Amino acid sequence: MAPQAKRRKIDSETEEINFDPAARHEFLTGFHKRKVQRIKLAQEHAEKRAREERREERRKIREQRAAEIEQALNESRKMLQQIRDDAESQESDNSDSEEEEWQGFVEPAPVDYEEEYIDEDKYTTVTVEEMGLSKDALHKKDTPSSDVEEITHKEKKEEVPQKPKATKKFGSKSGVTKKKKKQFRYESKEERKVTRRKERIGSRKKASSRRER
Repeated sequence: MAPQAKRRKIDSETEEINFDPAARHEFLTGFHKRKVQRIKLAQEHAEKRAREERREERRKIREQRAAEIEQALNESRKMLQQIRDDAESQESDNSDSEEEEWQGFVEPAPVDYEEEYIDEDKYTTVTVEEMGLSKDALHKKDTPSSDVEEITHKEKKEEVPQKPKATKKFGSKSGVTKKKKKQFRYESKEERKVTRRKERIGSRKKASSRRER
């Protein structure tokens, strides 16, 4: 009797397709639902992208404002440094001017001299003095000087005097008091501020008094 043939062992079973009526119903009736879902996902994606764009825009604005603030600070520092340098140079100029005080204008040489004129029958002595602007100098002009002699006419009777040479004396200071030079001094920055403040207060008081009248 012949041996029986061995049966082959099937490695994989054939896939079975089962019909699901519920899935079929969901597929057929879910077109609108899936469309709404796609729209919702698109809106969420768009909102997410808009948030990222707004975040990026705010970051750029912050960076721009920080750069503008930094630039303004640098400009203000430069201006302050320039003001300080100008103030220091002005203070140094004021200190130099205070050290070297102005001594005023150089006064010319005083006009003060005497001349004698002698003729055959006349003898005259003339004294020329510089007149100041003070009241004493004006009063002094009215009072007769002891150095000035009136012209006297003398007739020669007995002897004819010899004619002396005309003498001229320069630089004689007879009773003229030299005025003390007034020293000139530049005001400092604080003194100028105080002076301006006083002038403003005085002008305001005058204006208020005029209004009351």
